[in-house]
Amino acid sequence: MMRRQGFTLAEVLITLGIIGVVAAMTIPTLISNTNGAQFKTAYKKALSTLNQAILMNVALEDYDLTSLVAEPDSAKGADADGTTSKTMSYILRNRMQSATNITDTYEFPAKLEFTISNYTCTADDVDEIDGCTAEGTEIDYNKEITLTEADWSVFAFADGTAFAYNGKAANCSAKNDSCIGFIDVNGATNPNSPIACTQGIEGGTGTPNGTTSGACQVEASGITDIYPVFLYGQTVEPGNDAARSVLFGK
Repeated sequence: MMRRQGFTLAEVLITLGIIGVVAAMTIPTLISNTNGAQFKTAYKKALSTLNQAILMNVALEDYDLTSLVAEPDSAKGADADGTTSKTMSYILRNRMQSATNITDTYEFPAKLEFTISNYTCTADDVDEIDGCTAEGTEIDYNKEITLTEADWSVFAFADGTAFAYNGKAANCSAKNDSCIGFIDVNGATNPNSPIACTQGIEGGTGTPNGTTSGACQVEASGITDIYPVFLYGQTVEPGNDAARSVLFGK
């Protein structure tokens, strides 16, 4: 008689168990990296689209963000009659036909961190902020900003990206803590988490040393969906080192 060779039930179960453990360990990382790649692509696209809109406005209207006008207190991005020129909502509505005001339904993150270059210290900053030794001192300041919804406006684009900005900003000729905004690459969909350094720190220099020192870097698994931006002149650019790391990283 011929004996059939095969695996026993125990061997099959052990093999399936090993496969399950390996899958449980690797699939979350694969999903995270895939989401991160999608977030990164959407962020770059949104940043490019916003810059193109501003340049188009310069070509057609002959003004840029240095002439920006604060939105009326009642507008919150609506620009009630659609004719208040030189507001950010006017630029978006007229240069991006798909832009839709979603201010009333968008859920804001609580805080964002911005890196303000050449920040001029005030008298109140002395001894309160590292590096501010005297009024008028200029430093690179990593400032955490609490979002006050009453001052912010949000537009959604056709691809699901949301762009929020401080509607009270005006005359944006340089980076400061007023002429700011953020890109949310997937709108209301989670994780709704601001980008942050996974290695190094904001404002750090040199080789990253864990999460305590060195230049800011963002690993693929740490790429999230909300990116702070500065608005000034004819440009929209990353608002902190983490956002820059994602933009210019491989």
